Amino acid sequence: MPLTEASPAKETQATAAAWLARRNNGEHSAEDQRAFLVWLNASQANRDAFAKAEALWEEMRGLDGVADQQLAEARAFLASSRQQPARRRYALAALALITAGIVWQADWLSYLNDQTYQTAVGQSQSIDLADGSRLELNTNSEARVHYSRHGREVRLTRGQAVFTVVHADQRPFNVYAGHGKIRDIGTQFDVRYNDDWVSVAVLDGEVEVTGKPDSPTTPLRRGQQLSYKPSGEVTTVQAIDINTFSAWRERKLVFQGQPLKAVLEELGRYHRASITVTAPKILDTKVSGVFPTDNLPQAMQTIAMVLPIKLTQSGTQHWQIDRR
Repeated sequence: MPLTEASPAKETQATAAAWLARRNNGEHSAEDQRAFLVWLNASQANRDAFAKAEALWEEMRGLDGVADQQLAEARAFLASSRQQPARRRYALAALALITAGIVWQADWLSYLNDQTYQTAVGQSQSIDLADGSRLELNTNSEARVHYSRHGREVRLTRGQAVFTVVHADQRPFNVYAGHGKIRDIGTQFDVRYNDDWVSVAVLDGEVEVTGKPDSPTTPLRRGQQLSYKPSGEVTTVQAIDINTFSAWRERKLVFQGQPLKAVLEELGRYHRASITVTAPKILDTKVSGVFPTDNLPQAMQTIAMVLPIKLTQSGTQHWQIDRR
């Protein structure tokens, strides 16, 4: 083929690969669909290139192994392309993967997407994952995401997160926290990991919880919660109020007759502050109310209004609580 014809052909192939990537990577919107159809119907060459890319994709679907060197090169190629415009980046990454011969699954770009997400104290973050699932991190949390052809895994190393999962029978979605595992069965669930226990609550659908490897699984359904300890011991299933439990996603904390100590500890997750209590028995006082997670002065003033206490603030991050 003459050199003058090679460049347009390669560009068409790259564009076809880019469309294949977007259509199979959870990023194909209705607007994208319209643009794709315009491109596809623009010429026979476009239709042939896309058909060729799809055919190659189907041939590669059955591959069981991946050459380590090719995978490493593809990872490096994708990393070096991240600063380029999105459409061009997808085209180059898709073309590199097809050329390397490692395309075997409809999420082949997401295979390369091993990410660690973190939030600082007082921060929250919502992340759209490559398969269309969503990860919502609460304050001072960290999650490590790994997608492969065999499954989708997230390890919550600290803090709290809500997972809204797009179900896929052939690729299970598992969350690991502590020594246990939470297996999605098409659902939305909350996982909170402290130093010595993990709490799991289902906001919609169902999960299966295992306290430690080789332990029996416990089913958990909408409106239910349980916890497990490092030993793998699983508590009994309890009912929860979903709206109250997930209020933190709206930057609120809802308490219903809980000790002041628990309220202050929970607020402490969102703020680096010092609170001195001169009369320890005050900490047993029951508290009910709705408190903001992003405004500690307002939360403290609200507590002072409903309880028989005197609140004194010295400095921006220090309060003293005395009995009134």
